[in-house]
Amino acid sequence: MRKALLSFAILFFILSCVQEKPAHITSIIEELNNSESKNVLVAAHRGDWHHAPENSLQGIKNCIAMGVDIVEVDVRKTKDNQLVLMHDASIDRTTNGKGKVSDYSLQQLQEFYLKNNQGGADAALTQYKIPTLEEALLTAKGKVMLNLDKAYGLMNEIWPILQKTGTTDHIILKGGKDASQVIADLSFANKPIFYMPILSSSQENVATKIREHLEAYDPVGFEFILRKNDLVMAESDFIKTNGARVWVNTLWASLCTGHTDAKALENPDENWGWVIQKGANIIQTDYPEKLVQYLEKNGWRNF
Repeated sequence: MRKALLSFAILFFILSCVQEKPAHITSIIEELNNSESKNVLVAAHRGDWHHAPENSLQGIKNCIAMGVDIVEVDVRKTKDNQLVLMHDASIDRTTNGKGKVSDYSLQQLQEFYLKNNQGGADAALTQYKIPTLEEALLTAKGKVMLNLDKAYGLMNEIWPILQKTGTTDHIILKGGKDASQVIADLSFANKPIFYMPILSSSQENVATKIREHLEAYDPVGFEFILRKNDLVMAESDFIKTNGARVWVNTLWASLCTGHTDAKALENPDENWGWVIQKGANIIQTDYPEKLVQYLEKNGWRNF
């Protein structure tokens, strides 16, 4: 009997440790804050839309299974002021409904179904519904970060949902505002969120703007849009030594001077490898699983 009780106690202890073991989110946040780490973080554009609808809960779950670090999703507000995931202002492309998100209540939106992949006229209808932001946060909780796009002006409404779900440290917000405006808009003293300014290689005085953001608050990174040139990438080492990461999108040509996902599928070294050599240590991609595999194979991902 004593041996049985001891075995049960050991099993209970093991199960307790498993339940209390820090989730993958802990490692992701530690890496995000380690700006000079050799590890490159992977952000999935609108989730895993190759195998599920974009901006869907299943797309987030697929990304978690792949080992993705950040899932980019888009936030819209309904007629009754509920926050849902939807890229477009309308539901035409991605659901079997028609009209603007803002013309429907949440209950009305739940009558529609998401189309597979990126939607469109020929896309198959799925069993999945339009998710709320709260559902997305609960799906991501403890497992993956969410980059909330189209959300800059909604933070006063998003913040209570983050508090409710215990995910205030699970999101990344980005925007193109000047440093002083970011401070005024987001009240960092009361809302300690991860924030990244977005800067373009075609902007004038971009080096000055980088320094203004670094001096005004504590950005977790900078997103660089590489339109006509990659000159802004010369600031990468300075940014990293000052505690921020460098995010580059390889989604389409105008974001990365042509070093796109499509080209990376054929020649990853000259495309994903190129942006890494230039200084990127976060890459947003439409092919997250392949990027994770490429990084692991080349020693740019080990955590």
